[in-house]
Amino acid sequence: MRRAVLAALLVAASCSREVPPPRNLLLITLDTLRADHLGAYGYDRPTSPHLDAFAARSTLFEDALCNVPTTLPSHVSFFTGLPPALHGARRNGVEPDRDLVTLFDRLEARGFRTAAVVSSDVLGPRFSEPLGPGEVLRPGTTTEFQVPAEQVNAEALRWLDAHAGEPFALWLHYYDPHEPYDPPRFFRERFARPYAGPLPRTLDVDTLVALNDDPGPGLTAEDRRHIIDLYDAEVAYLDHQLGALFAALEGRGLLDATAVVLVGDHGQALGEHGFWGHGLRLLESVVRIPYVIRLPGQDEGRRVAAPVDSLDLLPTLVELFRLEPVEGLPGRSLVPALAGRRVASRPLRVVERRRFDEAPEAVAVALYGSGWKLVYDQEPGGSPVTTFSRDRAALDVDSGHRPDAAQRRLLDEALVLVRSGAPPSGELDPETRALLEALGYL
Repeated sequence: MRRAVLAALLVAASCSREVPPPRNLLLITLDTLRADHLGAYGYDRPTSPHLDAFAARSTLFEDALCNVPTTLPSHVSFFTGLPPALHGARRNGVEPDRDLVTLFDRLEARGFRTAAVVSSDVLGPRFSEPLGPGEVLRPGTTTEFQVPAEQVNAEALRWLDAHAGEPFALWLHYYDPHEPYDPPRFFRERFARPYAGPLPRTLDVDTLVALNDDPGPGLTAEDRRHIIDLYDAEVAYLDHQLGALFAALEGRGLLDATAVVLVGDHGQALGEHGFWGHGLRLLESVVRIPYVIRLPGQDEGRRVAAPVDSLDLLPTLVELFRLEPVEGLPGRSLVPALAGRRVASRPLRVVERRRFDEAPEAVAVALYGSGWKLVYDQEPGGSPVTTFSRDRAALDVDSGHRPDAAQRRLLDEALVLVRSGAPPSGELDPETRALLEALGYL
């Protein structure tokens, strides 16, 4: 079916001619990267000088959300424009449906050479190939579940050199801020302040996951600071490697012909409301993401306050590259913002948590309206909890008010979609279960 659909894809005229179509696309996805731990988003530690400098010559979206805070489902949404309830990948370890027509399919129909370089087996060839890139490259050895940004860069540059002169669409996935927190020594020494507490010098996956199950008195302020320092050091290492990538691209003359997108798949809780990690709770630290787009040769920076989310990415790239329009998607194109104009309003954004076969009744949905956030959380064996906030400065704190009838109706409609959408897939095979356990997902 996919090939039949591909044969029907034709070049379409764009409704906006203000932004000429770029020759190439470089799509960089930044795993587990909190927007508010970057200088471009207001962080006061020097974690991201290279990314900040790049963002200063790009269009930065200040209020961006993922639509599911889990790696594989979030990436499937990037490339299909669909939420997990519709595309069916509702947790990690699920092979995406090969009949989904993706961004890569549309670009290949236009003659682009496409490829992906992924840094974690959670997006390895088994899970990324169904998304349509012509090649999926996974640097490192088969015994490594994840590899550092330096290896992603090296693989990406080898691929670009091998295909010099061809129009390309290259997806690079960086995993460094994800657990474990074991940054290179140089960055650890720059960001880790003196610490004499009980936590180890570096933090493995088991230690970090166990923070959510600690029945003891909890962490001290010094313990929390130590964990955040290591996370920031991981971010700084990633930023350093992004700087090296940008310099290499500039040296090859590619930045003047390439649209570059940097987007996070989700954030990371660092102890807010007693939670560490991502995927299960829809806190602001978990669902807010960096979202930056730079057009070829762009030097003027723009900051866009309009609310956006990850479902807007595919419509944006479809319009930017003059691809066949996609009807009926929940997102909208952000190309007007790239041209300095206002984007169409988005009255509602929806974020859902990942789903598990062993607990299909566990559901969490967050709705974002005009200055308010409504969260429904149903845990196995417990009563549903609904929280509502009208304070944009403290969206994770229940305001004590109740949603009005219209907001409640929107929540009910979202729950119908989430509960009636594609169910979680079947039993995990032993190899996939071992992978997800090693990465902290089970």
